[in-house]
Amino acid sequence: MERNVLTSGMSEISPIISECVEKGMEVKFTIRGFSMYPLLYSLRDSVILVKADKYNLKKFDIPLYIRPDGSYVLHRIVKVNKEKGSYDIVGDAQKAIEKGVSAETVIAVVKGFDRKGKKFSEDNGLYRLYVRLWHILMPVRPYICRLLLKIDKLVKAFRKGASNG
Repeated sequence: MERNVLTSGMSEISPIISECVEKGMEVKFTIRGFSMYPLLYSLRDSVILVKADKYNLKKFDIPLYIRPDGSYVLHRIVKVNKEKGSYDIVGDAQKAIEKGVSAETVIAVVKGFDRKGKKFSEDNGLYRLYVRLWHILMPVRPYICRLLLKIDKLVKAFRKGASNG
């Protein structure tokens, strides 16, 4: 199957994403950055975005939104502020909550993700368990992430040494 690949920055492709999701299409792209680690790994995992009902997102949804400084962010909702039309949002690798993110800034929402060719849905039971457990662990997330990254680095070094030896 032939694939068309677009490599560009978010500011260039955001209008395309918005147009596609408004037409009811799903948009898949490879993520960059480590703020959603360990769930999503930069340049390895892809997310599947769909049209968002901006004012009716739920706790634990992952919206793609734009900050006032123009940066695009994919973080998890930890609190819904219905009366204010906003959300409190945080990356999985972070513990500092970004409060009062306006629903107006939401472009799309994650429907699922793809890791090494395997697709995961937000309805997956293991995913939902991860989300709830990871939420409880928010105060110690940075320490767990550092430990996981060190373990990942050791495993890669071991595999590289094993394949050379």
